[in-house]
Amino acid sequence: GWVGVGMWVGTADWFGVSKDGDATQKWQRKSLRHCSMRYGRLKPQAIRQMDLSSQDNISLTSTETPPPLYVPSSAHAFGMQKIVDPLARGRAFRMVEEVDGYSVPQTPVTPGATSLCSFTSSRSGLNRLPRRRKRESVAKMSFRAAAALVKVMTWRNEQTWRRSFTPASFMEEDVVDLPDELDTSFFARDCLMQEELSTYADEVFESPSEAAMIDVMQEEGSKLDETELTGSALDKSELERSHLMLPLERGWRKAKEGTPGPPKVPLRQEVVSVNGQRRGQRIVVPVKKLFAREKRPYGLGMVGKLTNRTYRKRIDSYVKRQIEDMDDHRPFFTYWITVVHLLITILAVCIYGIAPVGFSQHETVDSVLRNKGVYENVKFVQQENFWVGPSSEALIHLGAKYSPCMRQDRQVHDLIRDKRDIERDSACCVRNDRSGCLQTSEDECSSTLAVWVKWPRHHSTPQLEGRDRQYGSVCHQDPRICLEPASVAPHEWPDDITKWPVCTRYNTGNHTNLPHIDCTITGRPCCIGTKGRCEITSREYCDFMRGYFHEEATLCSQVHCMDDVCGLLPFLNPEIPDQFYRLWLSLFLHAGILHCMVSVCFQMTILRDLEKLAGWLRISIIYILSGITGNLASAIFLPYRAEVGPAGSQFGILACLFVELFQSWQILAQPWRAFIKLLCVVLFLFAFGLLPWIDNFAHIFGFISGFFLSFAFLPYISFGRMDMYRKRLQIIVFLVVFLGLFAGLVVLFYVYPIKCDWCELLTCIPFTDKFCEKYDLNAHLH
Repeated sequence: GWVGVGMWVGTADWFGVSKDGDATQKWQRKSLRHCSMRYGRLKPQAIRQMDLSSQDNISLTSTETPPPLYVPSSAHAFGMQKIVDPLARGRAFRMVEEVDGYSVPQTPVTPGATSLCSFTSSRSGLNRLPRRRKRESVAKMSFRAAAALVKVMTWRNEQTWRRSFTPASFMEEDVVDLPDELDTSFFARDCLMQEELSTYADEVFESPSEAAMIDVMQEEGSKLDETELTGSALDKSELERSHLMLPLERGWRKAKEGTPGPPKVPLRQEVVSVNGQRRGQRIVVPVKKLFAREKRPYGLGMVGKLTNRTYRKRIDSYVKRQIEDMDDHRPFFTYWITVVHLLITILAVCIYGIAPVGFSQHETVDSVLRNKGVYENVKFVQQENFWVGPSSEALIHLGAKYSPCMRQDRQVHDLIRDKRDIERDSACCVRNDRSGCLQTSEDECSSTLAVWVKWPRHHSTPQLEGRDRQYGSVCHQDPRICLEPASVAPHEWPDDITKWPVCTRYNTGNHTNLPHIDCTITGRPCCIGTKGRCEITSREYCDFMRGYFHEEATLCSQVHCMDDVCGLLPFLNPEIPDQFYRLWLSLFLHAGILHCMVSVCFQMTILRDLEKLAGWLRISIIYILSGITGNLASAIFLPYRAEVGPAGSQFGILACLFVELFQSWQILAQPWRAFIKLLCVVLFLFAFGLLPWIDNFAHIFGFISGFFLSFAFLPYISFGRMDMYRKRLQIIVFLVVFLGLFAGLVVLFYVYPIKCDWCELLTCIPFTDKFCEKYDLNAHLH
């Protein structure tokens, strides 16, 4: 009898006429699904009935049966987001149920949620059935399950996790915390287990986020717009019913087209609720985000955060799309220029040493052997360097901005000309015992202890073209004894001794009976200071004054002191300085260790931040051209100060921040606050430039040129067609303005040089008498 009753109940359930409501509803759902697959779309009433029956079944299942033990598969484990089908709106989500060994579609148990299997099945086709899966043996399945559980329990005992709320189930902990190396393939046997277990997790613990939909579509190559996904994936009622929270942020970095690799996973906030009540929040930070490179948002960045720049709550979708499409760049130029600055500064300090540290002038007094053959107290004065670095002479020799090395300076040229006029009337002063001789004027030669051999008054006067020479003599140099270059007609040495060449080979005779030749010379040319001042003096005195001693020459007219002072490449014409390349070479130098540290901090923050937005090519153009323009202006108004460092370039980069602020003014919530903060910073730096060894002219003109260049080279966003045309026009306008500014400075420097004494007050205020002393080094007798 019991057998007959069981057969009758089974037959009734099979045909769908049983009194059990669950079996009847299940049979009706299968029938409706079969009809939809075979004969096309169902009526709205039938679809609504199927959805209602599914929801009733969910409520019964969730309240009467406890959640099953769940260890996720590799598709859901380790904190990865739930994959949601954004194209499934308007029709029931597809799930899988195995019937007679085949996988067939089934209506979802939880509306608005799906799994990896359903998403894959929707892509591979609606009506194609997967292959029959071969079942494993019970022994093999048991062994794999035991091994997986042992690994899970071992790992859980070794880790300590902090949460803001008590984990709801073993299943949820595994979803977030399990590492990638655990083998959980045993618990992912087929899609059926995933669908059934995701029902409880989707409804109670997790809700699909907008960011998850977007990331899935990006990974699959979809080009759907974010606004379309938001409008088509979930409507407002579904969001409120499922307690869905929008992502806290969407990753700014996008995967470029043609670039392999998955897109950035955003930081996602999930709201946990049980029976419609919010229990707490947890922040899921995927492993990819820890190593992701943050993109610099347009108009914000590091400086934007410091100045409290924030976007408005409502931004037009056209503008928002431009912001998201901004490219993200690697700061290669920042890294390169920083490494170069560090290396050059280290080498300069190691080779040239450190000058006295301070703000005034440093004096050194010592007893030195001078021209008269006696020791004298001499004072050497040099400018102190508070940057802890080399002296001004060393910086000029390294390539600092210094006008006398870049053009023929009028003041330096006049000093050299006056020195030659004095030298033309000089002669060799020979001591009576012929123990020494020196090229001097008549006033400096003692009439009692020495003889001033002056032509033509002395009997040793040679002849030129049948008449006595009027200028000379010269110690250890005479046209009659020099073999190379020889004074032979028609190439005889001129009468003007300042035009005599350096004799490289003499007659080897011991006695010439010429007093200015048979004596021991005690002084030769020495270039002292930074303006090419030349003296005939001893080597001891030249070394004490840190000058350049010329052992091969006998007259100051035979040496080129400015070539010695400037260093680097020799002048094409020794009389005309032409080292114009100092305008950009000085950008790689620093006055000292502290100066270099300031530049490195600036470049690794502000410059690096802007290069992420503009790229290395654009930012390098602004950086170098701003520095060159600032150095050119400094060479005009401060020609005799040796200045180094990328001060003009850095202020040009500061100008980029203002331009970027102006370009994004319409989308910022409080642009005036950011403008005032930036303005205060720049004004403070300009005030700091009033100290010595800080070039305010390079700051001012570097800022102006950087302002013009930023409008032309920085990327921008447009707020409409007319705004786009206006910004394209301003690119041309500001480029022309910059070229005009640069051309005007070139003319003022090379063609019409100006002299402005009061201009120095803009770069240094003399708080004391020696606070703003120039770097003109001279010797003083003590």
